[in-house]
Amino acid sequence: MPRRITRLAGCIGALCFYLLFCLQHANAQVKISGMVADGDNRSGLPGVTIINKSTRSGTITNESGRFSIEAMPGDSLEFSMLSYYGKALAVPATSMFINVYLNRRIFGLQEVNVKAKDYRHDSLSIRDEYGKYFNYHKPGAIDILKTLPSNPITALTYLVPSKARKRKEHFQEQLVYWEKEKFIDYRYNPELVERMTKLNGNDLDTFMHRYRPGYQFIQEASEYDLLLYIKQSYEQFKQEKAHPAKKEEESN
Repeated sequence: MPRRITRLAGCIGALCFYLLFCLQHANAQVKISGMVADGDNRSGLPGVTIINKSTRSGTITNESGRFSIEAMPGDSLEFSMLSYYGKALAVPATSMFINVYLNRRIFGLQEVNVKAKDYRHDSLSIRDEYGKYFNYHKPGAIDILKTLPSNPITALTYLVPSKARKRKEHFQEQLVYWEKEKFIDYRYNPELVERMTKLNGNDLDTFMHRYRPGYQFIQEASEYDLLLYIKQSYEQFKQEKAHPAKKEEESN
């Protein structure tokens, strides 16, 4: 019995030390937020990957190009996106708001072969690069029970709402979200919608935003289903433009 008590006391002491270390670590972190934009037109860039090279945790910019990430002073943040030059910034000593501008990569091509965008290849490349986060598994009760006999300290840390673990889970959710959004963009694209509706400019943008289909529909719809959806949506769009007052009454 005394040996078990001694071992339990040692585990509790180690856990307390770990919690104290995490608390000190969290207090030393600073919050970096801001916007990532195109270096030429200054418009926000959605889907830019931001990785803390010290902890390998990260985040992704939202649809407006905005982001927020916590890190230790001196850590290096790496900003990257396809077709743009990457950029690395050192984390300052205090929390701050910054704008990061990425410049487009200009490729010199002697011969140009026009091919359709290979969404599947791009998606596999992203999953391969960030497989650690796509495949991240949140520790559950079974993991705790399996780990407890051989490594009680590790098992106990599974019960602690670690900031590092929360960042991994949040980053995983964002990666999956943007993968779905890019799949919608791949099938429901401006070229297809313009060919079906003959819309362009602001009308095309308005139509695509208002009738943007959900991921579940895009995933299950055949080409015929998608074309029919665009056609029916366009008929409704024309009616709303012809009778804006009626649309306002229905919405009220």
